[in-house]
Amino acid sequence: MKPKLSWDSPVQFLKSVGPARARSLARLGVETVGDLLSHYPRRYFDRTTATPVGRLVVGKEATVEGEVLTVSERRTRRAGTIQTLAVGDGTGVVFCVWFNQRFLLKQFQPGRRVLLSGMVRRHQGKLQMAHPDFEVQEPQAAPAGSEQGAGEGAHTPVTLNSGRVVPVYGLTSGVGQHWLRALVWQALQGLDEVGKRVWPDPLGPGLCRRRGLPDLRTALRHIHFPPDTEALRLAHRRLVYQEFYLIQVLMARRRAGRLRQPGVVLAAPGDLTRQLVRALPFDLTGAQRRVLKEILADLRSGQTMHRLLQGDVGSGKTLVAFIAALFVIEQGYQAVLMAPTEVLARQHGQTLQKLAAPLGVAVEVLTGSTSRSTRRAILAAAAAGETDLLVGTHALIQDGVHLPRLALSVVDEQHRFGVEQRVRTTGGKGALDQPHVLVMSATPIPRSLSLTLYGDLELSLIDQLPAGRQPITTHLVDDRQEERVWQACRQEMVAGRQVYVVHPVIEETEGQDLKSAVGEFERLAGEVFPEHQVALLHGKLKPAEKNDIMARFAAGQVDLLVATTVVEVGLDVPNATAMVIHNPERFGLAQLHQLRGRVGRGRAASRCWLVVDGQLGADARQRLDFFAATLDGFALAEEDLRRRGPGDAWGTRQHGAPGFCLANPLRDAELFQICRQDARDLLEREPALDGEDGPRVLAALGAAFGAQWLSHGSG
Repeated sequence: MKPKLSWDSPVQFLKSVGPARARSLARLGVETVGDLLSHYPRRYFDRTTATPVGRLVVGKEATVEGEVLTVSERRTRRAGTIQTLAVGDGTGVVFCVWFNQRFLLKQFQPGRRVLLSGMVRRHQGKLQMAHPDFEVQEPQAAPAGSEQGAGEGAHTPVTLNSGRVVPVYGLTSGVGQHWLRALVWQALQGLDEVGKRVWPDPLGPGLCRRRGLPDLRTALRHIHFPPDTEALRLAHRRLVYQEFYLIQVLMARRRAGRLRQPGVVLAAPGDLTRQLVRALPFDLTGAQRRVLKEILADLRSGQTMHRLLQGDVGSGKTLVAFIAALFVIEQGYQAVLMAPTEVLARQHGQTLQKLAAPLGVAVEVLTGSTSRSTRRAILAAAAAGETDLLVGTHALIQDGVHLPRLALSVVDEQHRFGVEQRVRTTGGKGALDQPHVLVMSATPIPRSLSLTLYGDLELSLIDQLPAGRQPITTHLVDDRQEERVWQACRQEMVAGRQVYVVHPVIEETEGQDLKSAVGEFERLAGEVFPEHQVALLHGKLKPAEKNDIMARFAAGQVDLLVATTVVEVGLDVPNATAMVIHNPERFGLAQLHQLRGRVGRGRAASRCWLVVDGQLGADARQRLDFFAATLDGFALAEEDLRRRGPGDAWGTRQHGAPGFCLANPLRDAELFQICRQDARDLLEREPALDGEDGPRVLAALGAAFGAQWLSHGSG
């Protein structure tokens, strides 16, 4: 007897999902029926009516029905291919283009009728759609709601791909739009057959009624297959509310638990802190002094500090963290600073050892590549209390690391750590079970997003750069002007300064029209700059090789460094004044800002070139123009959040961390405030989440974020 479908059923319980397709779906994060229904459409096509080609409006999405007139293909300069389809309907002709999609040539033949949906552009005077969604209607359409090759059971008698508002999903290799639409429909129907009890709705009926929201079953049906725009609006609002509500309950619960925890009680600042500040060759900025006052007040409060320190690239966060560490060290305690990469950990270690040596403070560095004998010596010194500040990577949270007097834990570049690592870093390393925690982020995060993702932390902001920092001039250039860029770089190197050249990929891959770091290194070293020292840095090199290359670049022995985004954090070379970024459209604005922040760190003026090819779309160009004109990291983060959504705002997604599929704290600020208050009201009524509404919320939190978040937040 076939088992009944449930929210937690493996997706292979659905017809047409064999082992190969299950593996493809897993790449999308879809392993269960619940995952599938939570894989929301990215957008929708209105296929209730088709627009005549003669009435298409440039810059707007539209659906066109017409006849295939011609099919052609040509090669690009970098050995890629472009497929072009001309479609007419008697009122005009629209050209559709795809890149490196040769298999499409078999589907389109002159005379066949097609339904096309996409953004209308004008290219060389002609109407064009790039990578449109399509439905081949003749000579024999596939069964409604199916896809050729989808397999038995994939089709459904309901028309899912035309004559309605059609969902458009994010895909991966082996997963097509038509097949995925049919699979979602099959899952919705299958759960309906089981009954309402299978829908794990975290919002009670009373809360839904009070906020005018549909139940989960209705919301999911309408987010995937909306009968009209109003139903879609309400479904979207309901699911956005749910995302906000769960995270706000989680954050409020964690915060309440932490407020009940006593912290290490510390006295007023002593001589070490004052000695360091007096010895600095510069004055602290007003912003640094302000956040230090906030941090030191926390350390003296008697409650465990949990604070997020934000600051733009080069704003002096590490110095602030070191002063906070000195504050606990001079009172007989220890501190740790954890960085996400060996490069950054060693950079911090070298910087802090120079500052600490005159003060008699012992700073050690522990990473994954530390030799076994050195590791034993470092661990022994830390356990004996002889190490004051231990700097390192994930190695700091491995078994065997013991700091009996740990009072302050600093986590740098927090968004690069997983949730479990953050939790382990914040408690129980030694005799002091609740060290103070300072989380740092050099990637500016909009305040609205900080309050959502880090609602359990207090927020300190360094919004001022040190005096003397030079602004960086950013230029957007076509790759046909590349020789001018190299000439400018040559002038910098002749003047004794250094250059970064960044690529999005290490090596060329078939089907990708991108320059690679390896290929360009060989060309630049052998043909363009044979008279200069050129080096290559990427993530596949052994740690010792990476450290050697970065040390030589920092010492000025390398003139030009060709690299991937491994240089995004951890390199502080004031003599570097030029950066060239190829294919910048492949990076988010926040990541571009981090890369650009590698230059402009000295007294000389610096420049950054964004090198793009002629196929760059209007939206991508507009985004890069905004980046070139904006140096404010927080303004860039706001724009990234507005354009890409919070799930991608940092260029990486934390595994298991609170995140959003639909919610956007900028766009949905009003709903966010409502959810925040509703979450607080719930915890006032049910502090342990054990009343009428709490258990369903607790179950949803466990399913969404994992047991480590719940246990850590329970206090």
